[in-house]
Formats: sequence, C-alpha cells, structure tokens
Amino acid sequence: MTDRRDVHPHHLLRAVLADRAAREVLAVVGVAADDLLLTLDGLWLAASDTIDVEEVQARGIDVATVLAVVNPPFDGEPDWGGRRVTEATRDVLVRSLAMRRTGGRPVTSGHLLLGLLASRDRLVAGTFRAHGLRLRDVRPVVDRFGRRAP
Repeated sequence: MTDRRDVHPHHLLRAVLADRAAREVLAVVGVAADDLLLTLDGLWLAASDTIDVEEVQARGIDVATVLAVVNPPFDGEPDWGGRRVTEATRDVLVRSLAMRRTGGRPVTSGHLLLGLLASRDRLVAGTFRAHGLRLRDVRPVVDRFGRRAP
C-alpha cells in the first residue's frame, strides 16, 4: 500500500524535468522536457484511481533536495520534507550513483536522469518510451556536459 508521503520514481522524474541542466541535456537529444512532463502526467492520471494534487506535485521534492541526499557529506538523516523514499526510488538513486564515470565526482541532475532512464518503474519507463528516449543515447550527452559543468 502506498502513502501520499511516499517518494516514487515519478516524483524524481518530475523534479529532474524542472532542472535547467537536465532540460539542456534533453534538448540536445531532441526531446522537450515539457513534452515528457505532459506524457508523465497523462500516464499517472491513467494509472490513478483518485486524483490527489499533492501527489502529482510531489511537494518538497526538488533536484536540490535529491542531490543533497545523494552527495556526501551530509550530517544526520536526509531531509525529504516529511516524505518516505520507496524501494523503487532507492533503486533509482543507487543507479544514479553508478552512472558517474568517476566515483569521486558528485551526482548531478544528469546522473539522476540516467538513473531514471534505467528505471523499471512503469510510469517513468513509459514516459521515456513514448518519446523514444534511451539510456545509450542520453549517456554520452550527460558525460559531455559533466566535463564542463560542476
């Protein structure tokens, strides 16, 4: 059973799609972040039995929050704004960590995007599939951007 305070992979995708750097990566591969967001909303609504605006908006979850959680050092427990991270979201975060070419570099929104592209979450995977986005096409762009951005 899910709880409206749970952080799901589609919340991470929503946060990443609001990030400037991730939007630039997507533009390079020919996909508009706003189009992905519309597809994500459509898939989410089609899969929902009830509509909860807070659930759609994922209040308190943004790229800065996620990056603060995955990039050490941080003191104490990560603050997810009173929300709980699901196992599927933990999986995306672990995949994002693994997407770094060099282990010592911080995780960026591009790495989160790559972790999401590798996700098996049906809403996230369906969103990318609808736009023909594949990990192997986006990875070189993220790697290229990573060399020029912190």
